[in-house]
Amino acid sequence: MGELSAQTVKNAKPKNKDGVLKDQRYPDGGGLYLLATVKGGKVWRYNFSMESKKYVYFIGKYPAISLADARKIHTELKSKIAKGINPVIEKREKKITKRKAVRNTFKDVAEDYLLLKKDSLAESTYVRYERALKRDFYPFIGAMPIDKITRGHLVEIATYVQQRGALETAHRYLNLANQIWKYALQFDKVEHNIVADIDKTIALKKFSNKKYKTITNPKRIGELLRAIDEYKGSFTTRHLLRFLPYVFVRSANIREAVWSEFDLEKKMWTIPANKMKSGIEHKLPLSTQAIAILEEVGQYTHDAKYVFHSPLSRTRPLTDVAVSSALKRLDFGDEIVPHGFRAMFSTIANEHGKESDVVEALLAHVEKDKIRGAYNRAEYVEKKKEVVQWYADYLEEMKNG
Repeated sequence: MGELSAQTVKNAKPKNKDGVLKDQRYPDGGGLYLLATVKGGKVWRYNFSMESKKYVYFIGKYPAISLADARKIHTELKSKIAKGINPVIEKREKKITKRKAVRNTFKDVAEDYLLLKKDSLAESTYVRYERALKRDFYPFIGAMPIDKITRGHLVEIATYVQQRGALETAHRYLNLANQIWKYALQFDKVEHNIVADIDKTIALKKFSNKKYKTITNPKRIGELLRAIDEYKGSFTTRHLLRFLPYVFVRSANIREAVWSEFDLEKKMWTIPANKMKSGIEHKLPLSTQAIAILEEVGQYTHDAKYVFHSPLSRTRPLTDVAVSSALKRLDFGDEIVPHGFRAMFSTIANEHGKESDVVEALLAHVEKDKIRGAYNRAEYVEKKKEVVQWYADYLEEMKNG
């Protein structure tokens, strides 16, 4: 029998020392004691040592746990310790197991992941993820505990998507699953990221893009442009991404552009010969949309060396890696690269019957002598302006569609 009585426990109070209340222990022997706290509560605790370490086990609150109950639990705890079981660690592991069981289906975890990423993802990307999960994941594995799902389940989903002709989507689905498993791993909901063990080169058909990946599907172009508008990275990166679709020149020409190259009143961008692959000066008409972007970014970079300078230095241009990484952050990195916007323009313009010589000239593919031979100079410039503005309006329509 311990040192406490039921009456002592009932009357237990915090200690009053020099007018200051402090928590007061009431020992019952063998490490068991009642703690009367200054907050007015009473709790049962058990202090013990194992492997040269000291532990405190919280038994529970009085009066929910009586003196007799506390002694009974105390005896059980001592028995466990005698068998080499640490009750503190055992209790902690049970909590982890219980926590893992809460919101532990694939659907639960995927929804939690999307909620976490909602503010950092472009709205179009978020909607696409949500649609993909509802269409192809939840019907198959949504109700399964995520730690019971195997690589085979995920490969089966990707294969099913592949068989309906959406090879690129199948590859993207495994990328999405990889992000969800990484998230689940942080909260001990899975022991291992099983997606990392899937070899897409073996499980799926090879997916290859053209030399420069691009997007030509009108609906997808609209999704890309909306995602760019919602980009939450650096100011200059966002505006370069917005500018990129409207000018279809090489990425380096945009990244290294300086303000002296632009005549905003005449809506003309003159790229010096030493910056051109052809070694010939390139005059590119600018659409009203492109001018608006330049005016907006110019409020902040007009006195910097580069129009789209690095977020780390006003004297350095953005790197190609920064632009490519931004497209990846928007989840379009598997579909288009910065150079791919040139191919996008070329494809769309030719599909809509625009004069090939004009299109090639806007891409700086046509030599100066050929240009002179094809048109009266003034007429040719006007045709280029027409195509540039037509294409900008087309992009605007896709974005708002």
